[in-house]
Amino acid sequence: MNKVSFGHSFAFKLSLYIITSVVLIFQLVLIHNYYVSRNTIMENITEYAQTLAISTNREIGKVLSGAQQIAKDLSCILEYSAFTQKELVESLKNVVANNNNIYGCSISFEPYLFDKTKYYFSSYFYKPGGVIKSFSNSEEYNYFKWDWYTIPKKLSKGVWSEPYIDEEGIDILMVSYSEPFYKTINGKRTFCGVVSCDVDLSWLRKVVTEIKTSKTGYAFILSSKGVIIEHKNKGYTKLKESIFSLAENRKDAKLKELGGKMISNQTGFQEYYSYTLEKKCFVSYTPLKEMGWATGVVIPEDELFSDLNTVTWKLFIMGLFGYILILLLIVILANKITTPLRALANATCEIGEGDFNANLPSTTSKDEVGVLNRSFHSMRENLIKYIANLQETTAAKEKIEKELSIAYDIQQSLLPHKFPSMKQIDLYATLIPAKEVGGDLYDFFFIDEKHLCFAIGDVSGKGVPAALFMAVVKTLLRAKIDIATMDPSRVLNAMNVDLCKENDSLMFVTFFLGVLNVETGLLEYCNAGHTPPLIHTANKGFYYFYTEAPHPPLGIMSDVIYTGNRLRLLPEDIFFLYTDGITEAMNINNTLFSEEKLLDVLTKNKDETVLNIVNNVKAAVDRHVSGAIQSDDITMLILKYNG
Repeated sequence: MNKVSFGHSFAFKLSLYIITSVVLIFQLVLIHNYYVSRNTIMENITEYAQTLAISTNREIGKVLSGAQQIAKDLSCILEYSAFTQKELVESLKNVVANNNNIYGCSISFEPYLFDKTKYYFSSYFYKPGGVIKSFSNSEEYNYFKWDWYTIPKKLSKGVWSEPYIDEEGIDILMVSYSEPFYKTINGKRTFCGVVSCDVDLSWLRKVVTEIKTSKTGYAFILSSKGVIIEHKNKGYTKLKESIFSLAENRKDAKLKELGGKMISNQTGFQEYYSYTLEKKCFVSYTPLKEMGWATGVVIPEDELFSDLNTVTWKLFIMGLFGYILILLLIVILANKITTPLRALANATCEIGEGDFNANLPSTTSKDEVGVLNRSFHSMRENLIKYIANLQETTAAKEKIEKELSIAYDIQQSLLPHKFPSMKQIDLYATLIPAKEVGGDLYDFFFIDEKHLCFAIGDVSGKGVPAALFMAVVKTLLRAKIDIATMDPSRVLNAMNVDLCKENDSLMFVTFFLGVLNVETGLLEYCNAGHTPPLIHTANKGFYYFYTEAPHPPLGIMSDVIYTGNRLRLLPEDIFFLYTDGITEAMNINNTLFSEEKLLDVLTKNKDETVLNIVNNVKAAVDRHVSGAIQSDDITMLILKYNG
């Protein structure tokens, strides 16, 4: 006997379902909270990083725009004023001396424009190590070929150079701004030269290192060509690397894409793998449009979400302990509530195995458990009574089934099973009842040496009543026909009168009776409402043989006069009789086998023996019904006249 253990009990399952639901809900809330918080952090850090980058760009721009404005001012003064060489030199010296961020400043003229005797004229003041020095141009330094001179001349506007390292050996990172200046000569505005200011960029490292977004986060600056100007990794500074060379060396398409966005003056925030920190990060970038530079602020992903992850894990651990506590409380409470149910379940297991004396737990509660307990008490009493009645019914049923089996054997014994073996005829018949016993019948016997009597019938109804009526019909046939009375119509008239007497159940039988002279082939027959037979002849093949005047079945009206007919069979003719259990056999779709299909099967088997014809018809019916329950008795009788 399998008793209900706690592991399989309702209390345990209820506790498990409740805690599982609570866990799932809490997890969903936790996950939702995590991603909402993550998105909020991302939005805030994006805004903060953009603000830092913009602030840095403003600080850089403030310094560089000062140098740019000095060059523009000098260009404007040169355009509208005339300077002596001494005044020009003094102006340059004052600019370098009075501007901390200006490393050097130069004014360079077109050939013979400032001094009619000099092809080159360029004056340059600079302050290496804070000491002001000057440099005058000579043929050794052909400034007309340098980018800082040719590009503004060609573009007719001021331009910033790419960052570069000073060539004087002092290893200073610098950038230059060059502004063209013009004069009106002979009424035409003419290019006269270029004013250039050099800016020392050593202060950039301080600006970049002061940008802090997290513990290890950092910032970097790219030039307009993607060259790294400042970076946390000193190996990238001094113009030794560009973002594109790094991307090429590491085969990093995303890094190359990022560089393209930054030098094209775009602003954005995206995922980024930092090879300096060797981990996933986010980078916020914004352009310094005046220079064509871009500033990037790098924030490590793990540091960005470290506080959020810590809080989430703490909540998870607290929730886990809470789950365990809730589970214990639910188990204790559910176990207390369901203990009577478990005891009741164990008792019903014993009852289910046949122990009707098993003790059912008693309870006085008026809740569902109490109602269920009282119902089981009542059910046990009713079950005991039901089983006793079932045993009696089963015994009675077995007795009836045994008697029906005997009735079947008796009914089958009433039917002839030894078929005549003679050269004039071949005859075969079969009867398959729908139930244990049925109402169909067939019979054949010789009245004398040359007259064969054969008959087939179908009693209304099924089962035992039909079988008893069938036995009466068969007995009457044998009683009413003899040598003196071989006319089928006279026999049926006599049988009908007897069957109508005291027929309170109003049963009847369709009946076909034939008497064949096996020597001459003369067949005398009479049909009392039975299905029409089929005849096969050499000229027509198989066809339905309908009588001229159909008669009602036997047992309905005692005053009916049955009349017979004659038919002469020729050698090889076949006479086929059947009951409607064949043509009305139905499959699962309620489709009838039909007279047409019976005719088709007989036609295909016309050359077979009478035994094979009957068996093939039965096989065709079985294929048609395809497993459906047989609804009516099936009877066939076939006679072949050989002559």
